[in-house]
Amino acid sequence: MSAQPGWESLAITSAVGSPVGTGQMAHSYRVELTYSDRPDDAPGSIVAKLPSTDPASRQMGMATGAYQREVLFYRHLGGLTGVRAPHCYHADIAENGCDFVLLLEDVGPATSVDQLAGCSPDQAELALSQAAALHGGSWQHPALVAQAWLPVQQVWGALAGAIPQAIGPWLERFGHFLEPEHVGAVQQLSGSVTAWLSTLAQHRSLWHGDFRLDNLLFDARAGAIPIGVVDWQSTAVGPGVIDVSYFLGNSLSETDRAAHERTLVDDYHRRLLTLGVSGYDREQCWREYQAHALYGLILTIPVSLGVVSTERGDAMFGAMARRAAQQIVDNDSFSALDILTR
Repeated sequence: MSAQPGWESLAITSAVGSPVGTGQMAHSYRVELTYSDRPDDAPGSIVAKLPSTDPASRQMGMATGAYQREVLFYRHLGGLTGVRAPHCYHADIAENGCDFVLLLEDVGPATSVDQLAGCSPDQAELALSQAAALHGGSWQHPALVAQAWLPVQQVWGALAGAIPQAIGPWLERFGHFLEPEHVGAVQQLSGSVTAWLSTLAQHRSLWHGDFRLDNLLFDARAGAIPIGVVDWQSTAVGPGVIDVSYFLGNSLSETDRAAHERTLVDDYHRRLLTLGVSGYDREQCWREYQAHALYGLILTIPVSLGVVSTERGDAMFGAMARRAAQQIVDNDSFSALDILTR
């Protein structure tokens, strides 16, 4: 671990790991530590994050730069905003862009809300307070310009650009999770990929990129931390409101999302204003929210085909796609994107 003040004499005598989390592209382990000489503030446990052992998942992580992005986020941007990410003790990655190690603060015990079941509107409001902290705290920040790895148009150009060819195989594997109107939204997506990609040139704020329940820890540290945000493999710069669309689309039931989304988006926008964001009005925020509901499918289709198939994983991706497609239908997202990119 990196040297912390007062840790010069730290001596670890044993480290015992056990799996934690449900990551698709990486594996995390809680490591219980014992010391022969332990400073008072040295942790009793940490979380070690390593690349997946599955070849397809490793290839996806390397090809998209996901492993490198998370390492660089913790090295350079973890303390930039008020978002509650775990403290990082050590972050390193090999030149091959695949073999990496992260040693992170263990914020357990915490409550995980099942991605398939969805969260309550109150939990959604708490989650979006973290999204606002991330986006508002980094809004047009000079530090974003200094990180040449943050722009992500090239990565998404490759991933989203493959969607027209991927839709057929994807529907064969996941189509049984969808209703006919959802299949229609998936098929219509091909014609909107180029317009959606053009919005990523707006380098306004940090963008988590995978802001969903599996990456949120509620009541962390036995309630001392109301909510923590993990898994920064998709960190980029862009329109942060994408995180809001993606979260509400895949983390609430379709009924709760339809009933509460306008209020939740308005609350998110209000939080941005309290953090000093200006020149971004409520209606622009809402229009972008509607248009970026497309991201739920743009992400889910290529990523779900690129990782190992598991029963839970396929069910999770199927549920995410179904909810995203319903969000697109309810918000007339294709029309909103047309307006946004005129």
